[in-house]
Amino acid sequence: MSKEPRGSTVPHVYVPIEDVEKLERYREGGYHPVAIGDRFHGRYRVVHKLGHGSYSTIWLARDEKRGKLIAIKVCTADSNPRELEVLSLLSRSAQLPGSNWEKTLIPLILDTFKVQGPNGTHACYVTSPARMSLSDSKDASYFRIFRLEVARALVAQLVLAVEYIHGQGFAHGDLHFGNALIQLPPGFDRLSDQELYVRYGEPESEPIARFDGRVLPSCIPSRAILPVWLGEASEDLLLPEANLLLSDFGEAFAPAKENKFDSHTPLVYRAPEARFEAKPLSFPSDIWSLACSIWDIIAESPLFEGFLATEDDMTCEHVDALGVLPSEWWQQWEARQRKFTEDGKPINRKSFRSLQDRFKDSIQDPRQTVGMPPFEPAERTALLSMLRPMLSFKPENRPSAKDVLASEWMVKWALPEYEKVKSC
Repeated sequence: MSKEPRGSTVPHVYVPIEDVEKLERYREGGYHPVAIGDRFHGRYRVVHKLGHGSYSTIWLARDEKRGKLIAIKVCTADSNPRELEVLSLLSRSAQLPGSNWEKTLIPLILDTFKVQGPNGTHACYVTSPARMSLSDSKDASYFRIFRLEVARALVAQLVLAVEYIHGQGFAHGDLHFGNALIQLPPGFDRLSDQELYVRYGEPESEPIARFDGRVLPSCIPSRAILPVWLGEASEDLLLPEANLLLSDFGEAFAPAKENKFDSHTPLVYRAPEARFEAKPLSFPSDIWSLACSIWDIIAESPLFEGFLATEDDMTCEHVDALGVLPSEWWQQWEARQRKFTEDGKPINRKSFRSLQDRFKDSIQDPRQTVGMPPFEPAERTALLSMLRPMLSFKPENRPSAKDVLASEWMVKWALPEYEKVKSC
């Protein structure tokens, strides 16, 4: 899912095109214009478009030196080099002797280079291509549910990935299931151009036009390339295909070396201390976001509803589901007097949805409605026993990722499903 650069006030100049990056960002400091057939670094030929983010476009290209398909992330000229720095460090660590499975759950940097264009100098890096995000997979589905065994395996891998990067000294800083990707099946990278186009369709494009009808400047391509769809609906994803990759490290930071106070994680995943405490964020903020992401994987709808939500709306959701805030936060929150009584009962609302209510409404009932098995009582109890401490309001009360891995639900239900994926 794309999002606008923070603080962006660029006016609309070009006619918007659905599923395409904001065209006004093709300007000095912005996106680099790319076309199908372009060659980069003397060896990478662009064959399709994979997608875009706030600070990059992502392209499927053929490495003509090795004959394989790879992904190239072409960053905006004004992008923060943080993601490349973090991934480069993690990639070097992953290539040390004693490699383990957790290291395969993050994108490994295969090559880096820079390209000069009309909008500036752009950092580029090469990774293996991914199939889709978990968010995209659910968006492609009418039911918006993963099979139970697939959900377990995906959660196990997400927790393993977080535990690994925390062990390397980094907090991810932007955990949500839109940044969790499904890897492509073995052999995809060996497809010829013709086989790729027969299976997934040839690149499609639409002409770019200005609202005022004037000629396009050289800083923007003449046509916008639409992204290819390599994925499938969530309910159709099978266990052997459930190989996860945690992406987007642009907000990653090292808590031991730097103080980060602002969270840019989407509100529905953002830890409450980012609003209520003046202390630097650290690994526990990832744990809160991880719990919300786990819920997204196993449920039909998010744990906290947040369409067009404000911070006050989100805090109401937190209190409804989890109880009254810590006393100092409760007193600090001015809107509480309009939303709740002092003992946490909602004002002008007939009911509120507890965590147990949300489990039934978002997880159990939707699964039964579509004919999928719900969580049996023992697993439900173990899962909620794992999630509830992760959602402690005070960050110091949350478990570490290593503690989450050792929980009953992970050990008895999630990790065994991941072992099946590894053996496929």
